[in-house]
Amino acid sequence: MGFNTTMRVRLGLLTILLLVFVGCSAPPKRTATAPAAPAPTTALEPAPQGVQQVAFLDVGQGDSALITFPNGKTMLIDGGETSEGVALVGKLRRLGVQQIDWLVATHPHSDHIGGLIQVLKTFPVAEVWDIGMPFESPVYRDFLLAVRSARSPNGARPKFRVVRRGLTLEPAPNVRVSVLAPSEPLLKGTRSDPNNNSIVLRIDAAGGSFLFTGDLEREGRVRLYTTRPNLRADVLKVAHHGAENGTDRAFLNRVNPTVAVIPVGAGNRYGHPHRETLALLQGRHVYRTDLHGDIVMRLGADKKLQIATTRAAPTQPTAQTKPAPIVGMVIGNRNSKVYHRPDCRSLPKPENQARFRSAQEAERAGYRPHTCVLGE
Repeated sequence: MGFNTTMRVRLGLLTILLLVFVGCSAPPKRTATAPAAPAPTTALEPAPQGVQQVAFLDVGQGDSALITFPNGKTMLIDGGETSEGVALVGKLRRLGVQQIDWLVATHPHSDHIGGLIQVLKTFPVAEVWDIGMPFESPVYRDFLLAVRSARSPNGARPKFRVVRRGLTLEPAPNVRVSVLAPSEPLLKGTRSDPNNNSIVLRIDAAGGSFLFTGDLEREGRVRLYTTRPNLRADVLKVAHHGAENGTDRAFLNRVNPTVAVIPVGAGNRYGHPHRETLALLQGRHVYRTDLHGDIVMRLGADKKLQIATTRAAPTQPTAQTKPAPIVGMVIGNRNSKVYHRPDCRSLPKPENQARFRSAQEAERAGYRPHTCVLGE
């Protein structure tokens, strides 16, 4: 059962035709699974036939995960920064990818969509999912242009979907993908509207379930609770790279994961993952891309979760400390909620500028640092 809705959404200068299908079948029953401990190290390789595989890919300070369904169809969730695009394509090829059936941009920040630009230029992509939120960013503009120039397996343009809560998909028998957020209307005026309107996905398969949270923060979690979704999952992709505003005890109690995965870059300037988040995750199996590299999880015929990594992590990883604050006035972009140094080449137009006496004042107002502030 399904329905088609045609609409036009204007994003900057681009107008893209949207086609949305919603499925209605019942989700598979959640089954408790136990990961192998300790996880063995391995190289990236294609998923065996009939196996549900989720590969959390090390793309530095960013997110990317490839889901290979038992029938061979694929879903790529996020892709790290633009600088990670070539490496990401190489990893996808090692995983046996020939086409992407569903490419999901959880929200328009560069550390989630940048690498997807190279993916769109390299592989046939059948369908692109996006939150459809106007966002002023050169990387997001390039992403949308790449979508417009990409080709699907049949040679046409990929379908472009603005997704909302309630969308469901059955990519393979006994597998269900459910979109839990965002909801209409999109949140506005939060600390980070793109983060809080992230696509939240739950994947149910025979033997286990996975919850993907984008960069969801407190306001987004509060909004999520009002819809009373089923958040229980065996594996949690920890929100916002382990930032303290991405996870709290109430959320963990609702999800109750056995395994938590933190996509995070080694020595990053944000101090991720924050020690507050690591303290909350104590007692669970925690994997980090900065320590474990690529993290591959499989659910086979025995319905047991198997985990392997491309690096062996230290036995007792320590939390990073938060970076030292910068000194002096900064200039914020009222649209993107990003703040810059006064000499930055990417300053917004004068009418979109908000001036702050310090980076701390900008962050209290809900702004986040641009790469010129971080020295990248």
